[in-house]
Amino acid sequence: MQKEDIEKLLQKKQAGNCTPEEIAFLESWYAQWNKDLPLGLSEQELLEDLLIIKQMTTTLPTKTRTRTLSQGLLIAASLLLILSAGLFIYFQKEHAASNLAAHDIGPGSNKATVTLANGKQFDLKNLKGGVVVDASGLEYNDGTTISGVSPSGETAQQLVVSTPNGGQYQITLSDGTKVWLNAASSLKFLSNFAGLKERRVELSGEAYFQVRHDAKQPFRVITAGQLAEDLGTSFNINSYADEPTTKTTLVEGSMQVRSSKNLKDSKFVLLRPSQQASINAAGTVNLLQVNTEEVLGWKNDNFIFDGEDLSSAMRKVAIWYNVEVVYAPGLKTGKTPLLDGLVSRKSKLSEVLKWIETIGGVHFKIEGRRVIVME
Repeated sequence: MQKEDIEKLLQKKQAGNCTPEEIAFLESWYAQWNKDLPLGLSEQELLEDLLIIKQMTTTLPTKTRTRTLSQGLLIAASLLLILSAGLFIYFQKEHAASNLAAHDIGPGSNKATVTLANGKQFDLKNLKGGVVVDASGLEYNDGTTISGVSPSGETAQQLVVSTPNGGQYQITLSDGTKVWLNAASSLKFLSNFAGLKERRVELSGEAYFQVRHDAKQPFRVITAGQLAEDLGTSFNINSYADEPTTKTTLVEGSMQVRSSKNLKDSKFVLLRPSQQASINAAGTVNLLQVNTEEVLGWKNDNFIFDGEDLSSAMRKVAIWYNVEVVYAPGLKTGKTPLLDGLVSRKSKLSEVLKWIETIGGVHFKIEGRRVIVME
């Protein structure tokens, strides 16, 4: 540990600017180096031994190290190395923390695009909470019209609302069904369901649905891995391409799902509230009892982790803050502690990463829009 580092801490303490952690390190350093060690050395011998220790930590030629250290000074040298390592780690953490703050990234926000059947795209305003689809066309949920978007009229046209990484949006469909889209997601639907046998939408990514039930016109959600049908329902579907499974979680009411892998052979599985159907790439359906508050954390502006592994948590961080997550070579994410707790999605990226650091056994560095995960 450099002498200058200790001097800086001492100056901070004298000015009254030390953090509790810095004070603890200073007290530890002071206790180590002011205790009486049974060295039995003269002042001259002590100076000579200290010179040897200095030589041991530099690139001086071996021939200058002519004396053998006393047992007492070996103890002192060991303490020096231990304390230096601790202080080095501490200052590295302080440097990492300053790196996070210096390269901080703000949270995601309301932003999306709508694509019409003719291919035209319109950006939806981020100051608006959502968009409403009705017979007169599209408008924001505060009643403001969206200029340039042609009225849907009686003839249904296909619309796609998409959110980027770092975006979210809420949609009210023509039948009154409400859909909340998470980041990096898209919903394809018809502007008008009148006269159709079913209300069918296609989802990529994650969304929460509050469906206006109609037994004569079932509401169905198609994803890459499943077909879900409501029976009077509020539910969440997570179907990101980089997730190993498609997860459908029932919050209220009832619904049924089945794998789209083998539609002829697969059967519908009925869900009860707080149950989740998890469908893997092979089409196997597993039913789990889950914490719906955790599943809907994103909709309520929170990251809620309940025994979640680091890689899964970082995928959620990546899409909300629009960053790339890179793992340092040799980092074994499987050995890191599982994450439990809540942190606001309205926080800056550095605050979320610091929170994960306290329980995740890892450290982070931000470079541009890249987050590096380190031990």
